[in-house]
Amino acid sequence: MKSADTGGNSYIESMHRLGRAGMLGAIAVMLGLPTILGICFGQLPRLVVIFRAALPLLIIFVPSSLFEVISYTPILGSSIYLTLITGEVLNLKLPVVNNALKLMNVEQGSEESDVVSSIAVCTATFVTIAVVSVGVLLATPFQSLLAAPAVRTASANILPALFGSLVINALGGPLGGGVTVEGRAKNALLPIALVALITLFDRQISVFLRLDRLLGAEGAGVIMTYLQGFVVIATMPVTYFCTKWLYGKNHIRVRLPDDAAK
Repeated sequence: MKSADTGGNSYIESMHRLGRAGMLGAIAVMLGLPTILGICFGQLPRLVVIFRAALPLLIIFVPSSLFEVISYTPILGSSIYLTLITGEVLNLKLPVVNNALKLMNVEQGSEESDVVSSIAVCTATFVTIAVVSVGVLLATPFQSLLAAPAVRTASANILPALFGSLVINALGGPLGGGVTVEGRAKNALLPIALVALITLFDRQISVFLRLDRLLGAEGAGVIMTYLQGFVVIATMPVTYFCTKWLYGKNHIRVRLPDDAAK
């Protein structure tokens, strides 16, 4: 009979194998199908044309994608593969996983949290497919209702509401598994102030660095419009060193389950 550790390692390894295979299959379908259709119909563009059209998007999405993998993997665990394949990370998968970990009271990064995250992501994916399918079938009968001003106002505020719930959850003390962090919100003050300053002086910074001309958006601030991924990556070391300094000064304290028993 396998030990708990061996079984856990076997599960993690199998999930990573399936995840890699799924990612390779998704990439093959996403890139292979357009390529095959382009060859069959004689409409395959040259690589220079593809690169020229894709360069502005690559500037935005390459840093953002790196940020997603680095930031979300500790929370999502091995379910990061399915999450990135199916999408809807910030406005669906991440809130679902955070809520599931809270309800099950498991610590992030543990084997238990990996299992809970995988179940939550799979469930969210199936529910999304079902809801979208029903929505497609009912789109025509309820078209007038969906176009109503009240519904459009509610739809426009769904994403801000989700971000608000994520922020509240991220600033709370309990991490699951009996681990509590006191003063956790303090490490977010400096990154928030930095992003706020960049947002307020976006246009001036863009003009000074000539980013507006580089990206073809003269007279407009382009940092928070086109370069959000770079801003997020820049704030990560700021957050790390700020948290480390606050922890060293005892402004942030970690309480383990054993501490409460003592």
